[in-house]
Amino acid sequence: MSLLKSAVLGVSLFSTAPAWAACATNACDDVALQRIYVNTNGRTYIKIDADISPLNCTPAEGQFLSLLRSDTNSDNIYAMLLTLQTSRQRLSRIRIVEGTNGCNVAYVWQDQQ
Repeated sequence: MSLLKSAVLGVSLFSTAPAWAACATNACDDVALQRIYVNTNGRTYIKIDADISPLNCTPAEGQFLSLLRSDTNSDNIYAMLLTLQTSRQRLSRIRIVEGTNGCNVAYVWQDQQ
């Protein structure tokens, strides 16, 4: 095997392909959390690395998804988001409530990485 082929093989074995975040009308898959901030209005704002324009909702401040403190299990979702952000892992899926002002989060899930 030539030296060039060996080098290419070595790089391909030890590098990971970039993840491709994608959103549909009701969810975004394989996203990185770029920013999380909490406001006193009862919302947690979530910015992800995907184009959220396909989502059927109106983003908060034009760029954020919203987690409402009043929603059931919002504490658990928030804990999961913080854990993922701290560990720099990607979120497998974030689902929104269609038609909401603020793109309210319905649920999230995480697959093992």
